[in-house]
Amino acid sequence: MTRGAVDRVLLITVCAGYGVVALAAFAQRSEFVTTHAAESTPATFVFVAAGLGLLTAGCLACLDRATGMLWALCVMAAVAWLSPALVGWAAGPALARSVGMVLAPFLLPLLVHLLLTAPSGGLRGLLPCATVAGAYGLTAAASVALAATRDPFLDRYCWSNCTDNVFLLISEPSLARLIGDLWLRAAVALALLALLVAGWRLVAATAVARRQAWPIALPAALAIGAEIGYAVAVLRDPAENPEQGPFTQIFLLRATALTALAAGVMWLLVRRRRRRTAFVRLVNELDASAGGGSLRATLSRSFGDSSLSVAYWLPRDGRYVDAAGQPVDPRTGRDRAVTAIVRGGERVAVISHERGTVDEQVLRHRLGPAALLAIDNERLGAELLAHLHDLRASRARIVAAADDVRQRIERDLHDGAQQILLAVLFELRLARHDVAEDEGRAAVLDAMITETQRSLAELRALAHGIFPAILDESGLGPALWTLAEEATVPVDVTSVPGWRLPAPAERTAYLVVTETLASVRTGPVTVDVDVREDSLVVGIGGVADRPAEYLIDRVVAVGGGVTYGSGTIRAEIPCG
Repeated sequence: MTRGAVDRVLLITVCAGYGVVALAAFAQRSEFVTTHAAESTPATFVFVAAGLGLLTAGCLACLDRATGMLWALCVMAAVAWLSPALVGWAAGPALARSVGMVLAPFLLPLLVHLLLTAPSGGLRGLLPCATVAGAYGLTAAASVALAATRDPFLDRYCWSNCTDNVFLLISEPSLARLIGDLWLRAAVALALLALLVAGWRLVAATAVARRQAWPIALPAALAIGAEIGYAVAVLRDPAENPEQGPFTQIFLLRATALTALAAGVMWLLVRRRRRRTAFVRLVNELDASAGGGSLRATLSRSFGDSSLSVAYWLPRDGRYVDAAGQPVDPRTGRDRAVTAIVRGGERVAVISHERGTVDEQVLRHRLGPAALLAIDNERLGAELLAHLHDLRASRARIVAAADDVRQRIERDLHDGAQQILLAVLFELRLARHDVAEDEGRAAVLDAMITETQRSLAELRALAHGIFPAILDESGLGPALWTLAEEATVPVDVTSVPGWRLPAPAERTAYLVVTETLASVRTGPVTVDVDVREDSLVVGIGGVADRPAEYLIDRVVAVGGGVTYGSGTIRAEIPCG
């Protein structure tokens, strides 16, 4: 047995023994009412139920390591709750009554601690830690100061323990009364602060975190509210007469809230056990499916976390991808945690989930070889999809780069060679004007002018074929209408979108039409362009031959597809 387990058993044994002594003391009632629990049968029932419930919940929580300090808080809260039974033990030893008097005030800080750690049992954040530390510090200071200065025999408001205080160092009734008043006011302030901090945390938390916290947070908040009511009532009526004022109602509320708190802790433990059962089913499903299902869907269903996601590690690429092969970046946060799945010492995947929904140790130790193989198979599938996405992206970049090169060549021809030919043509015409009376030279210059004009026309046609400027300047519609006018066969553009589309889609659609018309020998040809959902659909009718392979490759490179049937070519080009 480890040292931690020994410490847990020892603490539970001591606290349980304290509880047994307190209940035994309560059973030895005197003729006077010395505790609120002795006022009536319902009060006795809820007092015992709250104490035994917290002890039982703490003992059960001790068996679940995932609950953190929750078990210790429950056990110590039971000790503080049962302490008034020792304080009112008229026939008991003075030490027992004095110890009960010192421990009873610690119920409030323990409730604050429980409220701000629900449901994990651990504190996170500077403000919650400061609130809990302040509650314990002020309670300890007030309790010790009262024990050192309060003489029960001289306390005129005494009603439960009026004789015994073995810790008394100096009898100062007025000072003890001042300390008691200051403590009650501080308790109200601390309780209100704890409620505000807990409310802020729950509002900022996710739906999963709130759903996990409320079985403990709600009854703890009610118990703290009852503590506030008790402090206010004592400040107004220091005599604390059980038969007058709201003391009985406040006691019943506190006891009921603590009983509900114990039930909430037990429900949390039951839910954790159900989650482990679901985890066992998860392992069995993964063992049986051997990678045939969706790991994310199975995990999300098993752990009850719809926001759960799985990222697969690709060691060769040094990145994470999801099941579809898309890059992801799993990160931790205030409300999110990342749990790694390891196979053979190598990281296979990580699970991003709400904190507290996945037990990392259980996950790592209970995944069997078949389940790990199934997860590894899913990772390999995700890796293949990621490489496919990379290939498609690479092809799209190549197409875009080719279009950019064609556009640059067209611009260079227009701004370079074409301008040079225009200048040459201008000079030739000037020279022709100067030798107008010399028929021989004029004839030579006329021939050179004609040849230059022909070269200029061919250059313009070449530049237009490489990349038509009108496509980028005016859009797909004007470019297709111009193409139809210059075609060697009759072409009817029946429809075309009246708005601009993404440049890659327009360029690919224009290329489909131009390359198809170049292969057509007889007409007429109809061109229909339409946008359907997120695709630009190009239909070309009156075509006798199937589309060329390079044309299909160009459309596929941008994520589209080409089909042919009944003399019609149909290309679908993504434009979303």
